[in-house]
Amino acid sequence: MKFLFTFLVAFTCIATSYSQATNTLTFENFETDFFSYNPEKKKTVTEDHFSFAEYVISETKKSLNNDVSNYNVINYWNILTALDMLNEDKSTLILAFQKLVELEGSCKYIVNYKKKISFYKTITAMYDHYYLQCKKSDSLLGTN
Repeated sequence: MKFLFTFLVAFTCIATSYSQATNTLTFENFETDFFSYNPEKKKTVTEDHFSFAEYVISETKKSLNNDVSNYNVINYWNILTALDMLNEDKSTLILAFQKLVELEGSCKYIVNYKKKISFYKTITAMYDHYYLQCKKSDSLLGTN
């Protein structure tokens, strides 16, 4: 009986850590981690938001065709939007935003959509930092 109890506890721990690991996004492996990311419905997420986020994630994965070299600004923007709609934690949103700002063309999104996105409220300080950098860069180039 003691063996059976030990086995069940070990199995539960392994199963729990495996199920949590499938939705863990890291900076180093974000692109590959995303392919195994599966949205989870939280109590705080409406059915409409969940359905839309699930759709965005599915379509983004399709467009990437399981190839990490296919990522572009639009993919990261869509992922960030979906993660926000799923009420993922702030650190996950920051992670996705960090991946976005690494790419050329991100300033166009950051500047033009600041007032139209909801994740701005979650990552305000970081967003504003890059927003100001983008605006400064535009004015230095004379494109403002």
